Amino acid sequence: MNRIFVFPILLSGGIMLTSCSTKPEPPSLLEGMRVSVSAVENREIAWTDKKSGYFYTRTHQTETGWFSGWNVATHRVFADYSISVDGTVLNRKDAQVTVFPDRMERLFPAAKETFMMFDDQPVLGISLEEVSGKETGLSLTGDLKFISVKNETAVFSTRDPKEGFLAVSFYKEGKLSASDSSGKIWLTGDKSGGGFLIGLDSTEAGAVSLLEKAKTQVQTWTDARRNRMENLLKSNVFKSNDPDLDKAIRWNILSLDALISRQTGYGIYAGLPWFNDYWGRDMFISLPGTALVTGQFDVARKILLSFAEFQNKDENSPYFGRVPNRVRPEDILYNTTDGTPRFILSLMDYIRYSGDTSLVKELYPVIKRSIEGPLKYWVDENGYLTHDDADTWMDAKIDNKIPLSPRGNRANDIQSLWYDQLLAGVRFAHLTGDSVSFEKWQKVADKLKARFLNDFLNPAIPALADRLRKNGVADFTVRPNQLFALDFITSDSLKWVLTRNAWEALVYPWGVASLSQSEPNFYPYHTSWEHYPSNFHKDWAYHNGTVWLWNNGIAMQRMLEGFQYNQAYQLFNSMSHQTLNAPGAVGALSELTDALPPANEKLPRLSGTFSQAWSMAEYLRVWYQGFLGIQPDALNNQVILQPQLPDSIFSLDFQIPLFSGFLKGSFHRTADDLKFTLLPDSLPSDVTLIVKFPGFEPVPVVMYAGEKLLLNVQKKELSVKLYDTLDEIRAESLLFRVKPDEERIELAKRIFKDVQFAKPQVPTDYSRMQQAPIWK
Repeated sequence: MNRIFVFPILLSGGIMLTSCSTKPEPPSLLEGMRVSVSAVENREIAWTDKKSGYFYTRTHQTETGWFSGWNVATHRVFADYSISVDGTVLNRKDAQVTVFPDRMERLFPAAKETFMMFDDQPVLGISLEEVSGKETGLSLTGDLKFISVKNETAVFSTRDPKEGFLAVSFYKEGKLSASDSSGKIWLTGDKSGGGFLIGLDSTEAGAVSLLEKAKTQVQTWTDARRNRMENLLKSNVFKSNDPDLDKAIRWNILSLDALISRQTGYGIYAGLPWFNDYWGRDMFISLPGTALVTGQFDVARKILLSFAEFQNKDENSPYFGRVPNRVRPEDILYNTTDGTPRFILSLMDYIRYSGDTSLVKELYPVIKRSIEGPLKYWVDENGYLTHDDADTWMDAKIDNKIPLSPRGNRANDIQSLWYDQLLAGVRFAHLTGDSVSFEKWQKVADKLKARFLNDFLNPAIPALADRLRKNGVADFTVRPNQLFALDFITSDSLKWVLTRNAWEALVYPWGVASLSQSEPNFYPYHTSWEHYPSNFHKDWAYHNGTVWLWNNGIAMQRMLEGFQYNQAYQLFNSMSHQTLNAPGAVGALSELTDALPPANEKLPRLSGTFSQAWSMAEYLRVWYQGFLGIQPDALNNQVILQPQLPDSIFSLDFQIPLFSGFLKGSFHRTADDLKFTLLPDSLPSDVTLIVKFPGFEPVPVVMYAGEKLLLNVQKKELSVKLYDTLDEIRAESLLFRVKPDEERIELAKRIFKDVQFAKPQVPTDYSRMQQAPIWK
């Protein structure tokens, strides 16, 4: 028989599950995601072709910065473009601009311009409608050499021979002419041409042929791109009492999905505009939120297989077994320690979500090298994974030589990742029948775990060291990396105290600082040159104060583990606000913010890339796994459900992918009643659902098709009632009555009582920031 599994959510009052009532979405989800941008806001925006190209501009000005315009395979083709009507250049400051995930519309007094890209096609589309004039024109800004106009198509050569040839034609048929005006080439013709298509190919003939094809396929390509986006959103439906939350989640899903590319095999761009390449660490921090929680298991599989091809297989290299730190079309670097453990943990996450254990057998040689390499070159007598000073995620150096945030040679997060990698390896060895490696790797893991707290924990404060130096001395610099190592701690009390201490020292309402403001090497601003000396480099501040939004994920996760969902949601909500309303890119999350706001301002400035994969991925991962509380584990044939929605969400309908099917849910709460409904669809029949209300013992629930589950939390008691297909209560279900763990609940309340964000202390004296950081 098919089984159906249902779960509740922790909130005060009673919980009743009835029939699922997920409301239908409007005909076009993309239309409902429109964001209007004013000329004053002048926001950044970027799209990709899902292969190797992206286009970056601003809504109301022509961009000429190095990373602006059309970039393909890390090479810029041109910087931007201008449109004219009857010889008058349209001023973008005069436009009403609306941005969608698939396009941008600029409404000028004289025309409506729509810019778009197409999946897997090196083609740009600039359609022109509602033209008040006879003739339209296009001029490209950038290092291009005009060749000629042939058969109504203009051809340019690009600056770099690797980029090839650029062709321009009308959307529709029409005579195109070229003229030189003040050193700029203008391509003009009758407005009936409908706008312009721009294509890129390695040969001149290929570029012309590409646009001939584009004219016949442009509507098909447009529809295919929109349908792909719509289908992804229809598989991941969220409709709550907060429309901005729903919109922010959708934007993050699609903006993050846009970073999945096939530039050097399948992968995920680290961020736009300048990280349009693959970084191993970034990619595998991002993979769960990018492809697993959203149900894109086939994409995740291809990314894992593709990146595995780049593993260092040279047994004589100290990097033997590592996957790359960075992969670009022209080079590969292996200078990172944490990328490889995160690759293995992403493989484990993929199997937990998909149940596809065949990939373990296919990649087992890669798994084995990833562990045996470190054991040969980097693991010490205590089982710790050693590493160089700048081989963690805090990797900035002066002149690529002197580390600015040294964390060698045993950082706390590296040991946590290495330990989890070993345990994953043990599980994979068991699945493949490799008993020798199973026993060997388990012993190393046990040794590391037995040593960790003795070496890293100061129980008197209490505090967890950020690293052990080469001489074995613990370094208690206050950084967020400790949050990744808290799983070594089994005591709720100690774990929650450390979580609170880290939260109040490092977590501002907008994000997690890379260094506490109490530390002498703290730099509050990433690029505020006016506060620093003439020789200042922004990397001084990069990991020494600057807020990294991807760390918001682990910070919220740890607070949720202590039942602090309202406090965690405040941070989540600030990320939603940035997605929709901040001065940065439309519909995306930045890499960084300054740690502190400028004097006399309330919010810090955004910094780094404007669309960063791991920032958006952690936002989504925590939404699915933390607030919704859906944690699949196909290896153990179960789904753990531990939802913790904040008090501000009192209505939510949703549908999410799970295994080979979906979970559809509906939650509604009033002052006197709370109802939560879940309707699983096409899940495996042997899956066990484990309902885990925070503060209650886990309750395993198994249901058959057509049955109904009623969960009720009332007067400090959880009751579970099962109704059969005739809507009659199963007698055995009346036995499901669970009392809460009062002691654990009170412990969490006591430890987190009046917990607050870190309080920004805007400096008035910048004298200590007049030199590069000095570490003893």
